[in-house]
Amino acid sequence: MSSNKTEQGFVSFVSGGPGPVDLLTLRGRGRIESADVILYDALLDPEFLDLFPEEAQILYVGKRASEHVRTQTEINSLLVEFASAGKQVVRLKGGDASIFGRLAEEIQSLEEAEIPFEVIPGVSSVTTGVAELGVSLTVRGVSRQIIILDGHTILEDERSWMGMENFLGTIAILMGSKKTKELAKRLIQKGIAGKTPIVLAENVGRGNPIYKTSTLAETALDGIPKESNGPGILYVGEAIRPLLNRKQKLNSHTLQRLFAE
Repeated sequence: MSSNKTEQGFVSFVSGGPGPVDLLTLRGRGRIESADVILYDALLDPEFLDLFPEEAQILYVGKRASEHVRTQTEINSLLVEFASAGKQVVRLKGGDASIFGRLAEEIQSLEEAEIPFEVIPGVSSVTTGVAELGVSLTVRGVSRQIIILDGHTILEDERSWMGMENFLGTIAILMGSKKTKELAKRLIQKGIAGKTPIVLAENVGRGNPIYKTSTLAETALDGIPKESNGPGILYVGEAIRPLLNRKQKLNSHTLQRLFAE
């Protein structure tokens, strides 16, 4: 969705992608370089700072786990305040803002204040992770669906598991890398076979990704230990089965990886 610009200012929600600026879209880069005000999130590569105009007002508003520089209410208010003052505002988020990025709440605050805005899509960490592994989220005749789940809350909300028994596809779980054992147990309880492959991907799109493969049954017993402080994604499904048979590094001519079973 987009709205038309007016004299009162304008907000561009820019999705920065999961890594360095080479995964940023051209449209997003143009908005950043012409911004009066930039509000940026955690998990963005430091390279983005070089794109920020020297004359722009820059505010870090990152939120990671329990470390919140600004509350969501404060961020919403800042967007309205700057745009109401006639500023060209960029709200810069990592990955794709429409996936677990609190985008809907910020849009709602602008709509209530009748402030025009646009949403610029970006490269998601979900697709980046499987791209670096050289596999596909969907495989004809094997995986015909994709589910993206929030690992922070899924174990607390039974509704998230409805219909899992008949699911034929790939499951991507964001923000669940510290709960691999519990998530694997719940997936098995919900009817996913214990032999189903699972991959923990860390730091995707950042030049130093780490991938570890296992099965749901093994993970339910031992978990998959996290190797880094960066974000992690869990992939579950038959589409990633080829990874269980790979013992060598993948695409080692371009990426440095740790790949282990």
